[in-house]
Amino acid sequence: MSIERLIEEFGQSYGSYLCEASRGIDESPLVTHWEPKSISRETTFQRDVDNWQVIAKTLAELTKEVVINMKEEGYQGRTVTLKIRFNDSKTYTRAKTLDRHRDSEEDIRKAAFDCLRRIELTKKVRLIGVRVSHLKNVGETIEP
Repeated sequence: MSIERLIEEFGQSYGSYLCEASRGIDESPLVTHWEPKSISRETTFQRDVDNWQVIAKTLAELTKEVVINMKEEGYQGRTVTLKIRFNDSKTYTRAKTLDRHRDSEEDIRKAAFDCLRRIELTKKVRLIGVRVSHLKNVGETIEP
């Protein structure tokens, strides 16, 4: 399509962008490194689960994986979010913000279970997940 037709159809700015993008022209700076906004893990059960012990064990395992990943990547986090999806596909999240950045498995797990206690487990669970956000690189100054 000609640039004139693209501008006619999509306007000056977007039409020009489409013309250049279709030709592989992009003057924006190349970004080779970025900081993650969160680190998370979730799992979908093969069968919907209503056994509290299975749910709790899975949440503890997911939390451990998140903390291992945080430490490997050099991050601490402040906000812990629990995600739970029931067998009717309704999904709920609950979050807890800690008093300071942390990377302790015990602290993160406790916060995740605090969130879990705020959800009524009256239906079978299809998916559960945990996310830690408001990350801070350990190389940066962490408040006490």
